[in-house]
Amino acid sequence: MDGRHLSLRKRLGLELYRRLHREAVERHELRTLFWECTLRCNLRCGHCGSDCTASPDCQDMPAEDFFRVLDRQITPRVDPHRVMVVLSGGEVLVRSDLERIGRALYDREYPWGMVTNGMALTPQRFDGLLGAGLHSMTVSIDGFEAEHNRLRRHPLSFARAAEAVRMAAAEPSIAFDAVTCVTPTSSRSTCSRWGCGAGGCSRSFRRDAPPKTLRCNSPTGSSVR
Repeated sequence: MDGRHLSLRKRLGLELYRRLHREAVERHELRTLFWECTLRCNLRCGHCGSDCTASPDCQDMPAEDFFRVLDRQITPRVDPHRVMVVLSGGEVLVRSDLERIGRALYDREYPWGMVTNGMALTPQRFDGLLGAGLHSMTVSIDGFEAEHNRLRRHPLSFARAAEAVRMAAAEPSIAFDAVTCVTPTSSRSTCSRWGCGAGGCSRSFRRDAPPKTLRCNSPTGSSVR
């Protein structure tokens, strides 16, 4: 549109937007920090682009190394309340110290979440993660049951992922979503079931979370924000 036909109010609004956008680009503020905290995994997915392995000999990055970088290089430069730390892998639930890591992030006032295939998520583990301040959870679901199990190469992978989604949906204190790797076969079966025509579409769902209250495991049973 020719700028000469814009009203003074619109021109001022556009100029203000340009300045704010330019300043935001120059600041380039950190909003999400991903930590690939393990290369171990409990599945052997056919479409995996990671260097993950099922070998127990593959050593995870020590949590102390991560927190040393976080404390020295990241925290002095950001507002922790405005940076989401996302733990991914591999499969994050293979780490036995995941709750300790989550609680350490919470104590530093970082909201944190994880990406999981859901295979190792039990109600007891989920409750422990909530107690460590879990803020968000992303579950990988790659189509309907047959296609998901084919890609994930495990007959129970869809059932476990679906159960992980049900647990997240029933917990109002966290945000959750699902991510999908769309393949030619999964997109055709999905489109057929949804009635949306030719293949190539993708679907996702998401729920945002309210302000977080930590489930405190202290003897008093109190909770802290």
